[in-house]
Amino acid sequence: HWKKTLLMKLITNTFLLFLLISCSSEQFTFEQYEKYPVKVARKTVTYPNNTFELLLPIKWEWKVENYDEIDEISIGIDAFSKPDEKNFIDAISIQKGKGFSNSKTLETEYEIILEKLKQNLGYKLIESGKKIFNEKDSYFIHYKSNYGNYGEIEMISLITKSKNDNSFYYLNASASRTKDLKMNMSIMVQCLKTFKEK
Repeated sequence: HWKKTLLMKLITNTFLLFLLISCSSEQFTFEQYEKYPVKVARKTVTYPNNTFELLLPIKWEWKVENYDEIDEISIGIDAFSKPDEKNFIDAISIQKGKGFSNSKTLETEYEIILEKLKQNLGYKLIESGKKIFNEKDSYFIHYKSNYGNYGEIEMISLITKSKNDNSFYYLNASASRTKDLKMNMSIMVQCLKTFKEK
């Protein structure tokens, strides 16, 4: 009888360990990143002509990007974390542009970008869809590199319409898939939620 009890405990413990390992490596959704509890000191970053602003982690560096070579994008910034111990970084980019479609609808812009992503074999789509983000209709695309290497990229991209003109904003969070992925991506999603068009 005691052997049967011991065997049942062993099976139960093995099953629980399997569940714990399976759940800990589970892919987080955009919504889970939004709700993951994180705190970080942040600073306000404003685009030089006062077009938009957002909060970034205080130790991050940022710069205005030049998009002269890209017709679809007119202005934007890139922001970067300091490299971790294995030299991986995380990044946020905010871009404003006329878009990749002629129709100028948010849904069409999203569909074109989603289709381009699906054609790129280097990426795997995790989830995508319509979302209210910062009280505005938006679309999001959540994807990751498809190679299975430690530190490769996971991205969340949001597409929303400008309130001032017929342009689109592209808000992107790009995290290295390291042991700190959940925390780092959650910090970046919280930063994207502070985005304000002026």
